[in-house]
Amino acid sequence: MPDEIPDLTPPAPEIPSEHVPVPDPGPEFTLENIAPTIEEQQIPAPPRRRPSRVARLLVIVYASWLIPGLGHLVQRRWGRAIIGFLAVGTMALAGMWMRGNVFPPQRGDAFGVLGFIADAGAGIFYLLSDLIQKTGGDVSHAAGDYGTRVIATAGVLNLLFVLDALEVSRGKKN
Repeated sequence: MPDEIPDLTPPAPEIPSEHVPVPDPGPEFTLENIAPTIEEQQIPAPPRRRPSRVARLLVIVYASWLIPGLGHLVQRRWGRAIIGFLAVGTMALAGMWMRGNVFPPQRGDAFGVLGFIADAGAGIFYLLSDLIQKTGGDVSHAAGDYGTRVIATAGVLNLLFVLDALEVSRGKKN
């Protein structure tokens, strides 16, 4: 059959079976392979920042002044905290109930400045005195004069509680 066209393609070379490349499927992808655990990464935990000693003392002093007994409460001195709050609060409220004078901040008069410092020592009770004592002080009566002294005593007592909380936090007192 002369009409047939002969196949002119060369035959493929024979390669031994041991040299036949087999494609590598690669590692199996799982969550464990992709994302190693924190222990495997060995990343150190961030260091915990502790507040400085001075900052802690300032917080205790401010807390003790603002709310009587809070400085002791922060240090878990429950008895002193309760006694401080009840003593200062009772005295300040009794002085205001007796219509004692609450000194405003002023300059010039030494007794007025000392009265302001003593009254402001009562913390929150001094700050809320305008709301508690709506009609103001009345020292024309003996009760009002005594009330002025009781409010000042409450403030000085709270300042003593502030110093006590400070000494406890510094470790100078149990």
